[in-house]
Amino acid sequence: MKLQKSSIIRAIIFSAITVFSLEYAAAVDWPQQVQTKDDFSVEFARPCGNTFSTGIIFANPDTVKASDTATILLQLEPSDSLSMFDSPLGNAIIAVNEENLMNTYANLDELKIAKDDYMLVEGEEIAVSGKSGWQKEPWGLEFKIADIQSQTVINPLVLLPKIIETEVPHLYNISLVNKNGLPYNLTQNKALPAGTYNLYFEGYDPEPPFKVTVLINGKEAETITYNMLKKIGRSLFVGGKRNYAFDAIFAGQKKQLLATTSLTKGKTLLVIQSFDLNGNERNISYTLDIY
Repeated sequence: MKLQKSSIIRAIIFSAITVFSLEYAAAVDWPQQVQTKDDFSVEFARPCGNTFSTGIIFANPDTVKASDTATILLQLEPSDSLSMFDSPLGNAIIAVNEENLMNTYANLDELKIAKDDYMLVEGEEIAVSGKSGWQKEPWGLEFKIADIQSQTVINPLVLLPKIIETEVPHLYNISLVNKNGLPYNLTQNKALPAGTYNLYFEGYDPEPPFKVTVLINGKEAETITYNMLKKIGRSLFVGGKRNYAFDAIFAGQKKQLLATTSLTKGKTLLVIQSFDLNGNERNISYTLDIY
């Protein structure tokens, strides 16, 4: 169906770009064929310019199917007026299901549904993905899921059928950085002054962690999970014991935050638990002397 342009379109597009909780039991189906995580060119909550990516982008163009039965809110074409700027989604379909989950199918090359269609039926072919959006590469479908009521962006991999083959990442170059910016690489430094630190890693293999828990002397200091992004004002945040903005999670091009914590004097056991999407776990520990 054709909706009026102006403020209605602008509000929907802003929500689709910037707006699950685990209480949802219903899953959605894959909108494009996938076998391994190599089939994605961009994953959820990874750096995308100066903010988090709010969906997943498939590595190759392919036929796109409706992942869920939903009511169409908008069929968008790049020519649609958005107050003097085009849509970064390119050709797109935005639909909402009965649980108020909004699915966005973007970067479409060819739509296979009529302009006056008002429903998507799970499994039906709705488009061919292409290169109509503002992506740097001619990748495939850009797929987003948002919870309209809670104003959160959901990691689609939480709701989609699980990829069987996943691997827990090795985290490299673990360091503690004090409030003055002085780094302590934990492979080389075992004695540190007491104080408040940011704990970072600078590399991973083969894929970034889905969840990380940091324990200090057996007590949980922080758990950061990349299952959703919270929208607060006009910004997006990853949730842990506190909300972390993009600049806090990604400090520079290499560092990624594990926790912000205080270390007190004495012998300290620091344990980092990293998890993949399927819950598989890998631990690394450091025994430190805090003076």
